[in-house]
Amino acid sequence: MKQKIITFAEWSEEHWIALVIILSVVMMIFLFLILGSWLAGYWLKALYGMNFELGSCWQGVTAVATGLATIISLGGACWAKYRTDSKYNSPLGQPVINKMEMIRHDSGTISK
Repeated sequence: MKQKIITFAEWSEEHWIALVIILSVVMMIFLFLILGSWLAGYWLKALYGMNFELGSCWQGVTAVATGLATIISLGGACWAKYRTDSKYNSPLGQPVINKMEMIRHDSGTISK
């Protein structure tokens, strides 16, 4: 079990940007579904007089907007880290060096 956790941790460290993008897309789909239901409630009340609490609709839209802003800022932080690593922490024209891989290589425990 310990080896499986270590293997997963190494894989996730190697593919962290992809994981953030996948989770962000899933969260955005969920948030857009919620946003659609609240907007539908708002318009159904306006057009057909159905009973929906408009305060709840606006609170939901505000919560979804906050969630989307959080996703956008998380993506910006990820790309900023990647850009900083590429620009300042690796030689020109070379790929970004994974620090954990470098530590493992220096200690001689694992080489890829």
